This record gives sequence, C-alpha cells and structure tokens, in this order.
Amino acid sequence: MKTRNLVLATAFLGGLLSVPAFATTTAAHFQTNAALPLELPVPAKIVSPTDLPRTFQRVTVMVSLVIDETGQPRDIRIVSARDRALTRSLVSAISQWQFTPARRNGAPVSVKAILPLEVIEA
Repeated sequence: MKTRNLVLATAFLGGLLSVPAFATTTAAHFQTNAALPLELPVPAKIVSPTDLPRTFQRVTVMVSLVIDETGQPRDIRIVSARDRALTRSLVSAISQWQFTPARRNGAPVSVKAILPLEVIEA
C-alpha cells in the first residue's frame, strides 16, 4: 500500500534549537543564540514510506533525529509510537530524506530536531 504523502505537521522552529550546555538561564540562552545566529535546515527531498500499515494513516507521530553537517538525517527515532512495523517503515523512509544543512555563522553544523509528522492517507 502506498502512502501519498508524509507531511511535516509543524515548522522546524519548535524542536530544532537546543539549549547550549553553558546557558544556565533563559536569558543566557537567548543571549547565546543572538550571538550565534543559526540558519535552520530545510527539507530538500522527502521520501514517503511505501509499506506503512493502514491503521497508521491519519496519525501524528513524533520523530527525533539529528541532521548532520551534510544535511543527512542520523540517529532517527520514533518517539511517540511503539509499533515495530510503523517504526521500520518510517525510519526507512526518513533515512532517505535530504536537508539543506543548518548553518551557524555561515558554516554547516549538526542540529537535533524533534518533528511531529502526520501521515496522510492515499
């Protein structure tokens, strides 16, 4: 069964930025991020799963991943679901995704993202 589309349910803004280890307060966190501007990664290629169980269509799942300096997704984990078939299908598809890399001061950097994904039925 083919799924027509796997849609990013929200923008990357929510889970993409992480608090630097040395920023101990909210104010310090915002001062640190202001000093080091970050250009967020943008999806360049999204591959939909081809073997997604029908019971998971129209379901939103949380996915944790690292987008490395080359724009490749790494350390992909399905956070909100425990079904093996769903996890296998989504991880396989997401591992084929491609992003423009995040950049800090013009240099590509690795970032961690937590994305809600909604599966749209075919």
